[in-house]
Amino acid sequence: MTISSDTTALSESCPRDRLDRYYGICEEFKTMTLQEELAAYKCADYLGAPVVVRNTCADDTLDPIDIECRVRMVEWCFQVIDFAELNRETVNIAMSLLDRYLSTSNPEVEIVKLSRQMYQLASMTALFIAIKMNEKTVVNASLFAELSRGSYTAADITNMESSMLATLQWRLNAPTSHSFLRYLVNLVSNDDTSHFAMESSFLELCVFQLDLSVGDYFFCTKKPSTVAVASFLNAVENSTELSHAGCSNVINTLQSIYGTAIYSNEICSTMSRLTMLLKSNGVETKQTNMLNLPFTRRMSPVSVAGIARVVSEATMVSHHEQ
Repeated sequence: MTISSDTTALSESCPRDRLDRYYGICEEFKTMTLQEELAAYKCADYLGAPVVVRNTCADDTLDPIDIECRVRMVEWCFQVIDFAELNRETVNIAMSLLDRYLSTSNPEVEIVKLSRQMYQLASMTALFIAIKMNEKTVVNASLFAELSRGSYTAADITNMESSMLATLQWRLNAPTSHSFLRYLVNLVSNDDTSHFAMESSFLELCVFQLDLSVGDYFFCTKKPSTVAVASFLNAVENSTELSHAGCSNVINTLQSIYGTAIYSNEICSTMSRLTMLLKSNGVETKQTNMLNLPFTRRMSPVSVAGIARVVSEATMVSHHEQ
Protein backbone atom coordinates (compact mmCIF):
# COMPACT_ATOMS: atom_id res chain seq x y z
CA MET A 1 0.00 0.00 0.00
CA THR A 2 1.26 3.49 -0.82
CA ILE A 3 -0.01 6.78 0.56
CA SER A 4 -0.78 9.26 -2.18
CA SER A 5 1.90 11.91 -2.65
CA ASP A 6 -0.50 14.38 -4.26
CA THR A 7 -1.33 16.56 -1.24
CA THR A 8 -1.53 20.01 -2.80
CA ALA A 9 -5.28 20.39 -2.34
CA LEU A 10 -5.11 18.96 1.17
CA SER A 11 -2.24 21.30 2.13
CA GLU A 12 -4.13 24.35 0.88
CA SER A 13 -7.39 23.48 2.64
CA CYS A 14 -6.12 22.16 5.99
CA PRO A 15 -4.47 23.93 8.93
CA ARG A 16 -0.99 22.69 9.76
CA ASP A 17 -2.06 20.76 12.87
CA ARG A 18 -4.77 18.94 10.95
CA LEU A 19 -2.35 18.10 8.15
CA ASP A 20 0.15 16.71 10.66
CA ARG A 21 -2.60 14.63 12.23
CA TYR A 22 -3.61 13.32 8.80
CA TYR A 23 -0.07 12.24 7.93
CA GLY A 24 0.41 10.69 11.37
CA ILE A 25 -2.70 8.55 11.02
CA CYS A 26 -1.74 7.63 7.44
CA GLU A 27 1.65 6.37 8.60
CA GLU A 28 0.07 4.29 11.36
CA PHE A 29 -2.44 2.87 8.87
CA LYS A 30 0.39 2.02 6.49
CA THR A 31 2.33 0.30 9.28
CA MET A 32 -0.70 -1.86 10.06
CA THR A 33 -1.09 -2.86 6.41
CA LEU A 34 2.56 -3.93 6.36
CA GLN A 35 1.99 -5.94 9.52
CA GLU A 36 -1.01 -7.80 8.11
CA GLU A 37 1.14 -8.87 5.14
CA LEU A 38 3.53 -10.76 7.41
CA ALA A 39 3.17 -14.54 7.23
CA ALA A 40 2.69 -14.76 11.00
CA TYR A 41 -0.52 -12.73 10.77
CA LYS A 42 -2.07 -14.41 7.74
CA CYS A 43 -4.71 -17.12 7.83
CA ALA A 44 -4.87 -20.09 5.46
CA ASP A 45 -7.92 -21.94 4.22
CA TYR A 46 -7.38 -24.57 6.88
CA LEU A 47 -10.80 -26.16 6.42
CA GLY A 48 -10.16 -26.65 2.72
CA ALA A 49 -6.71 -28.15 3.20
CA PRO A 50 -6.23 -31.92 3.60
CA VAL A 51 -5.76 -32.98 7.21
CA VAL A 52 -2.85 -35.27 8.06
CA VAL A 53 -4.14 -38.27 10.03
CA ARG A 54 -1.35 -39.53 12.27
CA ASN A 55 -1.02 -42.91 13.93
CA THR A 56 -2.09 -41.38 17.25
CA CYS A 57 -5.60 -40.90 15.90
CA ALA A 58 -7.80 -43.96 15.70
CA ASP A 59 -10.28 -43.90 12.84
CA ASP A 60 -13.25 -44.30 15.15
CA THR A 61 -12.28 -41.18 17.12
CA LEU A 62 -12.05 -38.86 14.12
CA ASP A 63 -14.63 -36.08 14.20
CA PRO A 64 -13.37 -33.40 11.77
CA ILE A 65 -14.50 -29.83 12.18
CA ASP A 66 -16.39 -27.92 9.50
CA ILE A 67 -17.67 -24.40 8.82
CA GLU A 68 -20.74 -24.92 10.99
CA CYS A 69 -18.49 -25.66 13.97
CA ARG A 70 -16.85 -22.29 13.55
CA VAL A 71 -20.20 -20.51 13.15
CA ARG A 72 -21.52 -21.96 16.38
CA MET A 73 -18.42 -21.11 18.38
CA VAL A 74 -18.48 -17.53 17.09
CA GLU A 75 -22.09 -17.29 18.22
CA TRP A 76 -21.11 -18.65 21.61
CA CYS A 77 -18.26 -16.14 21.91
CA PHE A 78 -20.55 -13.21 21.10
CA GLN A 79 -23.11 -14.43 23.62
CA VAL A 80 -20.48 -14.63 26.37
CA ILE A 81 -19.10 -11.20 25.47
CA ASP A 82 -22.56 -9.60 25.33
CA PHE A 83 -23.59 -11.19 28.61
CA ALA A 84 -20.47 -9.85 30.31
CA GLU A 85 -20.92 -6.47 28.54
CA LEU A 86 -17.44 -6.58 27.04
CA ASN A 87 -16.15 -5.21 23.74
CA ARG A 88 -17.38 -7.16 20.71
CA GLU A 89 -14.05 -6.59 18.97
CA THR A 90 -12.66 -9.08 21.49
CA VAL A 91 -14.42 -11.84 19.53
CA ASN A 92 -12.67 -10.64 16.37
CA ILE A 93 -9.34 -10.88 18.20
CA ALA A 94 -10.21 -14.35 19.54
CA MET A 95 -11.11 -15.70 16.11
CA SER A 96 -7.96 -14.20 14.62
CA LEU A 97 -5.95 -16.11 17.22
CA LEU A 98 -7.88 -19.31 16.57
CA ASP A 99 -7.76 -19.08 12.76
CA ARG A 100 -4.04 -18.33 12.74
CA TYR A 101 -3.40 -21.19 15.16
CA LEU A 102 -5.31 -23.61 12.94
CA SER A 103 -3.42 -22.33 9.88
CA THR A 104 -0.12 -23.69 11.22
CA SER A 105 1.38 -27.12 10.66
CA ASN A 106 1.86 -27.94 14.34
CA PRO A 107 0.98 -31.64 14.96
CA GLU A 108 -1.19 -30.54 17.89
CA VAL A 109 -3.21 -28.40 15.48
CA GLU A 110 -3.94 -31.41 13.28
CA ILE A 111 -5.48 -33.13 16.30
CA VAL A 112 -7.66 -30.08 16.97
CA LYS A 113 -8.94 -30.10 13.39
CA LEU A 114 -9.87 -33.75 13.71
CA SER A 115 -11.76 -33.41 16.99
CA ARG A 116 -14.75 -31.15 17.59
CA GLN A 117 -14.25 -31.48 21.32
CA MET A 118 -10.67 -30.22 21.01
CA TYR A 119 -11.80 -27.49 18.62
CA GLN A 120 -14.35 -26.32 21.16
CA LEU A 121 -11.59 -26.19 23.77
CA ALA A 122 -9.33 -24.21 21.41
CA SER A 123 -12.15 -21.76 20.64
CA MET A 124 -12.90 -21.18 24.32
CA THR A 125 -9.19 -20.75 25.03
CA ALA A 126 -8.83 -18.21 22.21
CA LEU A 127 -11.60 -16.14 23.79
CA PHE A 128 -9.94 -16.56 27.19
CA ILE A 129 -6.67 -15.17 25.79
CA ALA A 130 -8.42 -12.34 23.92
CA ILE A 131 -10.27 -11.20 27.04
CA LYS A 132 -7.04 -11.16 29.04
CA MET A 133 -5.38 -9.12 26.27
CA ASN A 134 -8.18 -6.70 25.47
CA GLU A 135 -10.38 -6.22 28.52
CA LYS A 136 -10.00 -4.79 32.00
CA THR A 137 -12.13 -7.62 33.36
CA VAL A 138 -10.09 -10.18 35.28
CA VAL A 139 -10.75 -13.77 34.16
CA ASN A 140 -9.09 -17.05 35.02
CA ALA A 141 -9.06 -20.56 33.62
CA SER A 142 -11.36 -21.81 36.39
CA LEU A 143 -14.10 -19.47 35.22
CA PHE A 144 -13.92 -20.79 31.66
CA ALA A 145 -13.85 -24.35 32.94
CA GLU A 146 -17.03 -23.51 34.83
CA LEU A 147 -18.60 -22.13 31.66
CA SER A 148 -17.91 -25.45 29.94
CA ARG A 149 -20.15 -27.18 32.49
CA GLY A 150 -17.62 -29.86 33.25
CA SER A 151 -16.44 -30.51 29.71
CA TYR A 152 -12.99 -29.12 30.48
CA THR A 153 -10.86 -28.42 33.52
CA ALA A 154 -8.82 -25.31 34.28
CA ALA A 155 -5.73 -27.38 33.40
CA ASP A 156 -7.22 -28.15 29.97
CA ILE A 157 -7.65 -24.42 29.35
CA THR A 158 -4.13 -23.49 30.47
CA ASN A 159 -2.54 -26.36 28.53
CA MET A 160 -4.33 -25.28 25.35
CA GLU A 161 -3.32 -21.68 26.06
CA SER A 162 0.34 -22.74 26.26
CA SER A 163 0.03 -24.63 22.97
CA MET A 164 -1.55 -21.66 21.21
CA LEU A 165 0.93 -19.11 22.54
CA ALA A 166 3.92 -21.27 21.62
CA THR A 167 2.57 -22.11 18.17
CA LEU A 168 1.83 -18.44 17.42
CA GLN A 169 5.24 -17.51 18.88
CA TRP A 170 3.47 -14.98 21.08
CA ARG A 171 2.49 -12.88 18.06
CA LEU A 172 -0.92 -12.05 19.43
CA ASN A 173 -1.56 -8.47 18.38
CA ALA A 174 -2.60 -8.90 14.77
CA PRO A 175 -4.43 -5.94 13.19
CA THR A 176 -8.20 -6.43 13.14
CA SER A 177 -10.80 -5.07 10.77
CA HIS A 178 -12.15 -3.04 13.71
CA SER A 179 -8.78 -1.35 14.26
CA PHE A 180 -8.50 -0.50 10.55
CA LEU A 181 -12.01 0.93 10.62
CA ARG A 182 -11.10 3.29 13.46
CA TYR A 183 -8.24 4.67 11.39
CA LEU A 184 -10.47 5.10 8.33
CA VAL A 185 -13.07 7.00 10.35
CA ASN A 186 -10.39 9.24 11.90
CA LEU A 187 -8.82 9.95 8.53
CA VAL A 188 -12.05 10.76 6.75
CA SER A 189 -13.33 12.78 9.71
CA ASN A 190 -10.26 14.98 9.39
CA ASP A 191 -12.16 16.67 6.57
CA ASP A 192 -14.75 19.29 7.62
CA THR A 193 -17.22 17.91 5.08
CA SER A 194 -17.05 14.40 6.49
CA HIS A 195 -18.82 14.83 9.84
CA PHE A 196 -21.17 12.04 8.67
CA ALA A 197 -18.51 9.47 9.57
CA MET A 198 -19.07 10.21 13.24
CA GLU A 199 -22.85 9.72 13.01
CA SER A 200 -23.91 6.81 15.17
CA SER A 201 -25.99 5.20 12.42
CA PHE A 202 -23.03 5.25 10.01
CA LEU A 203 -20.61 3.81 12.55
CA GLU A 204 -23.09 1.17 13.66
CA LEU A 205 -23.59 -0.01 10.09
CA CYS A 206 -19.82 -0.33 9.64
CA VAL A 207 -19.31 -2.19 12.92
CA PHE A 208 -22.34 -4.40 12.36
CA GLN A 209 -20.84 -5.59 9.08
CA LEU A 210 -17.54 -6.34 10.80
CA ASP A 211 -19.31 -8.31 13.53
CA LEU A 212 -21.10 -10.35 10.87
CA SER A 213 -17.86 -10.98 9.00
CA VAL A 214 -16.26 -12.57 12.07
CA GLY A 215 -18.72 -15.47 11.86
CA ASP A 216 -18.32 -16.04 8.12
CA TYR A 217 -15.45 -18.34 7.14
CA PHE A 218 -15.35 -16.56 3.75
CA PHE A 219 -13.47 -13.72 5.45
CA CYS A 220 -10.94 -15.94 7.17
CA THR A 221 -8.34 -15.48 4.42
CA LYS A 222 -9.24 -11.85 3.69
CA LYS A 223 -6.98 -9.07 4.87
CA PRO A 224 -8.58 -7.13 7.75
CA SER A 225 -7.93 -3.86 5.92
CA THR A 226 -9.93 -5.14 2.93
CA VAL A 227 -12.90 -6.01 5.13
CA ALA A 228 -12.73 -2.63 6.87
CA VAL A 229 -12.59 -0.68 3.60
CA ALA A 230 -15.44 -2.74 2.13
CA SER A 231 -17.65 -2.16 5.17
CA PHE A 232 -16.87 1.55 5.05
CA LEU A 233 -17.70 1.81 1.33
CA ASN A 234 -20.98 -0.05 1.86
CA ALA A 235 -21.89 2.42 4.60
CA VAL A 236 -20.91 5.40 2.41
CA GLU A 237 -23.05 4.14 -0.46
CA ASN A 238 -26.01 3.77 1.90
CA SER A 239 -25.53 7.05 3.74
CA THR A 240 -28.38 9.55 3.67
CA GLU A 241 -26.02 12.26 4.93
CA LEU A 242 -23.90 12.45 1.79
CA SER A 243 -24.60 14.10 -1.55
CA HIS A 244 -23.19 12.58 -4.73
CA ALA A 245 -20.31 15.07 -4.58
CA GLY A 246 -19.71 14.31 -0.91
CA CYS A 247 -19.64 10.60 -1.65
CA SER A 248 -17.04 11.17 -4.37
CA ASN A 249 -14.89 13.22 -1.99
CA VAL A 250 -14.93 10.47 0.61
CA ILE A 251 -14.05 7.80 -1.96
CA ASN A 252 -11.16 9.95 -3.22
CA THR A 253 -9.90 10.31 0.34
CA LEU A 254 -10.08 6.55 0.84
CA GLN A 255 -8.25 6.04 -2.44
CA SER A 256 -5.39 8.28 -1.32
CA ILE A 257 -5.19 6.42 1.99
CA TYR A 258 -5.49 2.88 0.71
CA GLY A 259 -3.24 3.34 -2.31
CA THR A 260 -4.44 0.40 -4.41
CA ALA A 261 -7.63 0.50 -6.47
CA ILE A 262 -10.41 1.20 -4.01
CA TYR A 263 -12.92 -0.72 -6.11
CA SER A 264 -10.68 -3.65 -6.93
CA ASN A 265 -12.21 -7.06 -7.55
CA GLU A 266 -11.15 -8.13 -4.06
CA ILE A 267 -12.88 -5.21 -2.36
CA CYS A 268 -15.98 -5.43 -4.57
CA SER A 269 -16.41 -9.14 -3.83
CA THR A 270 -16.00 -8.39 -0.13
CA MET A 271 -18.59 -5.61 -0.33
CA SER A 272 -21.02 -7.99 -2.02
CA ARG A 273 -20.50 -10.66 0.63
CA LEU A 274 -21.07 -8.12 3.42
CA THR A 275 -24.23 -6.90 1.70
CA MET A 276 -25.47 -10.48 1.51
CA LEU A 277 -24.84 -10.90 5.24
CA LEU A 278 -26.71 -7.69 5.98
CA LYS A 279 -29.73 -8.87 4.02
CA SER A 280 -29.67 -12.29 5.65
CA ASN A 281 -29.79 -10.52 9.01
CA GLY A 282 -32.78 -8.39 8.09
CA VAL A 283 -30.95 -5.26 6.94
CA GLU A 284 -31.93 -3.94 3.54
CA THR A 285 -29.37 -1.64 1.98
CA LYS A 286 -30.28 1.69 0.40
CA GLN A 287 -32.80 2.40 3.15
CA THR A 288 -34.07 5.94 3.58
CA ASN A 289 -33.80 5.83 7.37
CA MET A 290 -30.58 4.22 8.54
CA LEU A 291 -31.55 4.76 12.17
CA ASN A 292 -34.07 1.94 11.92
CA LEU A 293 -31.53 -0.73 11.08
CA PRO A 294 -31.74 -3.66 13.52
CA PHE A 295 -28.25 -3.52 14.98
CA THR A 296 -29.19 -4.98 18.36
CA ARG A 297 -28.52 -8.72 18.43
CA ARG A 298 -27.56 -9.03 22.06
CA MET A 299 -28.86 -11.64 24.43
CA SER A 300 -30.69 -10.48 27.55
CA PRO A 301 -28.69 -11.33 30.67
CA VAL A 302 -31.62 -12.49 32.76
CA SER A 303 -29.61 -14.61 35.18
CA VAL A 304 -26.25 -16.26 35.60
CA ALA A 305 -27.89 -19.61 34.95
CA GLY A 306 -28.79 -18.37 31.49
CA ILE A 307 -25.18 -18.26 30.38
CA ALA A 308 -24.69 -21.91 31.28
CA ARG A 309 -27.61 -22.80 29.04
CA VAL A 310 -26.11 -20.76 26.20
CA VAL A 311 -22.74 -22.46 26.60
CA SER A 312 -24.37 -25.86 26.64
CA GLU A 313 -26.46 -25.19 23.55
CA ALA A 314 -23.46 -23.89 21.61
CA THR A 315 -21.14 -26.82 22.24
CA MET A 316 -19.75 -28.69 19.29
CA VAL A 317 -20.19 -32.04 20.98
CA SER A 318 -23.89 -31.53 21.62
CA HIS A 319 -24.40 -30.23 18.10
CA HIS A 320 -22.71 -33.27 16.60
CA GLU A 321 -24.79 -35.66 18.66
CA GLN A 322 -28.11 -34.15 17.58
